[in-house]
Amino acid sequence: MPAAATVGQHQRTVGTARVLSSVAAVVTVGVFPVFLVGGLGVQLQREFGFGAALLGVGAAGFFGVASLSSRTMGWLVERIGSRLGMRVGALGSSLCLFGISVAPNSAWLLALLWLGGLPNSLAQPASNLLIAQGIPVHRRGMGFGVKQSSIPAATLLAGVAVPAVALTVGWRWVFVIAGAIGLVAAVAVPRLPEAERSKSGSAAGGGPGARRSALLLLAISGGLGSAAANALGAFVTTTAVEVGFSPSAAGLVLSLGSATGLLIRLCAGVVADRRNPNLVRVISAMLLIGSIGFGLMAVHSPVAFLIGVSIGFGAGWAWPGLLNFAVAKIAPDRVASATSFTQTGVYLGGSLGPLLFGVLAEHAGLAGAWLAAGAAAIVAGVLLLFIRR
Repeated sequence: MPAAATVGQHQRTVGTARVLSSVAAVVTVGVFPVFLVGGLGVQLQREFGFGAALLGVGAAGFFGVASLSSRTMGWLVERIGSRLGMRVGALGSSLCLFGISVAPNSAWLLALLWLGGLPNSLAQPASNLLIAQGIPVHRRGMGFGVKQSSIPAATLLAGVAVPAVALTVGWRWVFVIAGAIGLVAAVAVPRLPEAERSKSGSAAGGGPGARRSALLLLAISGGLGSAAANALGAFVTTTAVEVGFSPSAAGLVLSLGSATGLLIRLCAGVVADRRNPNLVRVISAMLLIGSIGFGLMAVHSPVAFLIGVSIGFGAGWAWPGLLNFAVAKIAPDRVASATSFTQTGVYLGGSLGPLLFGVLAEHAGLAGAWLAAGAAAIVAGVLLLFIRR
C-alpha cells in the first residue's frame, strides 16, 4: 500500500475514534442525571424521605422536558452544527450535576433533574448528526451502537458508584465527579469542517408519505419500548433490595445488567454493518425477547431477577442504536431533524414509563409494575411489524 494511502487510512481511523469517543462521553454525561439518581435511589430516599412514586416523578420529568424540547433542539442543531450542539449539551448537563450535588431537599433535586432533560435533548440529535458527518457509511451501525451504549454505560457507572463512592465518601461526590467528566467531554468534542453547520434545515415531517408513516410508527413503538426499558435504570436497585440483595449488591446488579446491554448494543451495531439486516424486524424481536426479562423481574427470586435483568438490558433495552440507524437510513439528508422527531416519542415514553411504573409500584407492588412493563414491550414489538422494509 502506498505511503500516502496508509497515512490517509490512519487519519480516517483516528478521526473515527475521536468522533466515537466524544459522542460516547457527551451522551453518557447527558443521561447521568436521571440514571445516577435512579442508581442512588436507596441513598437519596433515605436522606430526603421520599418513596418510589417520587423517584418515578423525577425520571418522568427529565424525559418529559426532553420530549417537549426535542423537536426544537433538532431544529437548533441543524443551524448551529453538531459540534457546538454537543459542547453546549455537555456543559449544561455538567451544571445540572453540580447543582444536584448540593441539593438541600427533594424539591431542589427534582427541579435540577427535570432541567437536565434540556441539555440531553440537545446532545442527542447533535451526536446523531456528528456520527452521520464523521463516520464512514460502512461503520455507522457501529457508530450508533457506540453512541447508544453510552446509556447503559451511565447506568453501569451508577451501579459501581454505589459501593465505590456513595457508601464510602457520600452520594454527593458521585455527582461532583460526573459533573467534572462533563466539563472534559465538552472541551474534547472534535472539530470537523462539516460539523460546524448542517446543510439542511428541513423538517423530517416534510418527506414522502411512506417515510413519514415509518417515522411515526418508529416514534410510537420507540415510546412504548422506552416506557418499559427506562424503568430499568430507575427501579432495578430498588427492586433488587426488595427481592433480597443488599444495597451494595443491588448496585452491582445494575452494573451487571448495564454491562450486558452495553455489549449487546455494540455487537448489534457491528452486525448491522456487516449483514445489513432488516433493522425494524430485529428491533421488534429484541423488544419481544426483552418482555420475557421484564416478566422474570416480577418473580420474587434473586436468581430469576438476575436473569431477568440481563435479558431486560440485553434485549429489551439494547435496540435504540438500531432505531437511530434505521431513522438515519430513512432520512439520510435530515438526520438531526428526523432523529429528533422519533426521539420525541422515545422521550415521551421514557417520561411516562417511570412515572406510571412508580405509581403502579406503590399500589400494585413492584412485581405488577414489571409485568406492565413487559406488556408495553410486547405492544411495541408488534407495532413494528407494520413497517415495511
